[in-house]
Amino acid sequence: MEKIFMTGITGLVGSAFVVALSRERKDCEFVCLARKFGNTSALERTQKIIRDECAFDGCPEIADDVLSRVSVIDGDVVTMDPEAVAKDPAMQGVTKIFHCAADVNLGKDPTGKTFKINYEGTKNMVALAKLINAKEFHYVGTAYIAGKLVGTAIENNPIDSGFNNPYEESKFKAEWLVRESGIPFSVYRPAIVTGRRSDGRIRKPLAFYRILEFLGKLKSHQCSKLGISPENWLDMQMNFCTVPSEHVYFVPIDYVQEAITALFQVPVNNQAYHITGDSPVTTQQIREAICRVMRLDGVSVGKDLDDGKDSKMMARFVGDLFPYFSSDIIFDQSNVRRDLGDGILDWEYGIKGLETLIRSFYIDYFPNVEWVQKLATTEPERAPIN
Repeated sequence: MEKIFMTGITGLVGSAFVVALSRERKDCEFVCLARKFGNTSALERTQKIIRDECAFDGCPEIADDVLSRVSVIDGDVVTMDPEAVAKDPAMQGVTKIFHCAADVNLGKDPTGKTFKINYEGTKNMVALAKLINAKEFHYVGTAYIAGKLVGTAIENNPIDSGFNNPYEESKFKAEWLVRESGIPFSVYRPAIVTGRRSDGRIRKPLAFYRILEFLGKLKSHQCSKLGISPENWLDMQMNFCTVPSEHVYFVPIDYVQEAITALFQVPVNNQAYHITGDSPVTTQQIREAICRVMRLDGVSVGKDLDDGKDSKMMARFVGDLFPYFSSDIIFDQSNVRRDLGDGILDWEYGIKGLETLIRSFYIDYFPNVEWVQKLATTEPERAPIN
């Protein structure tokens, strides 16, 4: 049996990885660091999330088998004592580290929580890896350590180009801890994780989905004030105050799962991989897809356009996402192509794919809102008007 110590099993990417690798290989065991939440123990949390992930992946029948190969150590990446964890009997025979835990806070970090989790947590994991003489260190970072770079981000050459937020900086510095550890490593850098390719669904919506939630609630509020049905088209007169981009890297969760699981099984040779796909969408395509589904007119994108009250409210609530809709980065795919072949990159969202993931979000997460359900399950009679 190959024994893997991992963090982040309760997260979106970590749980997807464990289920996918367990389906492919019966010779893997996982020792997982996880936290309790309220009255729910770390073990109970892990068990529920793995069952949810198996159901989401269409294989609920294997949940018991997967969980039979998962043991849990109750702890936190920041407060853990690497020496104490290394002595835990469950660690006997661990040869690989898979570090996925992170705080994906794209806003300000006044208390330093994000930096502690992402940087100090990785420092503790590197210390643990050295204590147990780990043969490999697998690290899930982010493509956006490229920060404010304009141009092509090379997989094996991360450069400090300035950062949009503490999250990016913490992940950049954490990756360098791994690179300088002396332990053979693989680094996986996903972009903006969104719904899967087949039906647009996602088990745990993050980041981009906050915009969809915000616009749904705002439309409901505006229509209520105007005394009209939210099933109708609404002229929002709202502007996303950012420079539109041609390179917004939405990456489906099933591609992230497939790519990382495959790369984990490639011989480790100090390589980094952009798990971004090679078919970015544009800011204008995102705007058009949202507006088509939600029947919104008068929504624009532009840095120098007038900002009304609702535009300012949007910037206040979801403005931390704006840099990712104006980014001018192109993510190099050389290592992914070399190790997995061109075929794995043979997918794209486009307008139709964007609409599918938007509809799926509203259907799954607003099941009792009748007007949302109607719009999400019907085609509009016309295109949105800017």
